[in-house]
Amino acid sequence: MPENPRQFDTHRSTAIVNENRFVLLSFAGLAKVSLQELKNQSDSSVEVTRLPNYDLVELVLTPAEIDNLPRLRTVEDVFWKMGSFPVSKKSDLTKLTSLIQKDLLLKGLALKNRLFHPKKPKQPNFNCFVKQDRDRSIYRKEIANKMVSTIATIFPKWKIRDPASVELWGFYIQHRLHLAFRLSDNRMRYRAQRPFSRPGALRPTIAAALIQTANPLPSETVVDPMCGTGAILAEGITFQKRATFIGGDSDPEALVSAKQRLWKHDLCLREWDATQLPLEPSSIDCFVCNLPFGQQYSTAGNNRDLYPRLVSNWLTRLKPKGRIVLLTADTKTMEKILGQLDLRWQASWKVKVLGTWATTYRIWKE
Repeated sequence: MPENPRQFDTHRSTAIVNENRFVLLSFAGLAKVSLQELKNQSDSSVEVTRLPNYDLVELVLTPAEIDNLPRLRTVEDVFWKMGSFPVSKKSDLTKLTSLIQKDLLLKGLALKNRLFHPKKPKQPNFNCFVKQDRDRSIYRKEIANKMVSTIATIFPKWKIRDPASVELWGFYIQHRLHLAFRLSDNRMRYRAQRPFSRPGALRPTIAAALIQTANPLPSETVVDPMCGTGAILAEGITFQKRATFIGGDSDPEALVSAKQRLWKHDLCLREWDATQLPLEPSSIDCFVCNLPFGQQYSTAGNNRDLYPRLVSNWLTRLKPKGRIVLLTADTKTMEKILGQLDLRWQASWKVKVLGTWATTYRIWKE
C-alpha cells in the first residue's frame, strides 16, 4: 500500500464504477494490516480514508480475493460498493434513486448469500446507516432516512430491523456520498460468539492483527501472560492450529470468560502473576500481549513500575531468538524501558482502541 494512500475519489461522476469494487471497514490504523492479510497487490487502485475511529478502504478485487473476503480476521465489515455521487445540498439526495435500484439490491443480497451464508430471515428486512468524515450541513440521519424511504418504495413489504438481513451504508466523505451494500454481519466482528462486554476486552479484529504480527509457526509455544477473556488466544488457535498456546491472568473472573470462549480447545489457562510467570527459563518462543493502558485500567506511574517487571520476567522465559509482541498506548514508558534493556525492537503499527491511539511493538531476544 502506498505510504500516503489516496482518499476516496471525490470527483467521479454518478455511476457504477466497477462491479468488483469493495469497501473494507477496520479500526483506525489497521488498513495496512488488513491489506497485507488480503494479500492485495493492486496498490494503485487502493483508496484509504480515515473516519473517526475507523479506516475505510476502497479497492478493486480479483475473483480469488473476493472469495477470500469471509476469511479476513482484521476487518470489522465488508461491503460491495454500489456507486457514489456529490452531495452538497439536501436536494442532491434525490440522486439516490439512480443507485438504489431493485436489481442492485438483489445483486448485493445474492453476493452476501454466496460469500457469507447468513441465516435466512423469517421476513425480509432492511436498514440504512451513514458514517461521515466530519460534521456537515446535511445530517447523517437525514441521509439515512432518505435511503430508507427509497428502499421502502421498492420493497414496501420489507420491515426495518437492526441488525437487518439487508443493510445499505452510506459513507459521506468530502461532500460525496458513497453507497455500499453490507455483505458481512456481526459474525465477522464477534466470531459467531456473543460479544464479551467485559471492560477493556480486546476486539477480535485487533487481537487477530497482533497474532498476524507475531506470526506463530508450527510447533512453537506462544503465551499470552495477561490473556483477559482470551481474544488473542482464540485468534492464535485459528491462525496456527499446530502451535501450542498458553494463557493466564491474575483475574479469576476474566479466566472464567476465557474458558467459556475457548472451551472447544485443549488449552492451558492458569491464574498467575504476570510478573512472576511459573514457566521454565528459555522455554517460550513468543509472547503476545495487550498491556494495561488508559485511565480506566492503568496510570503512567503504575506502568513505570509494572512494565519493566513484566518485560524482564518474560525475557528470561523466552528462548534465544524468541520474540515479544505488545500493544500499549503508553509509548513513552515502553520505549524508555526498551532502551534501558538495550533490546532490539520495532514499532510496527498503530491502532485506535477505545478512542486512544496504541502502538504495537515487536521485540527480539538476541
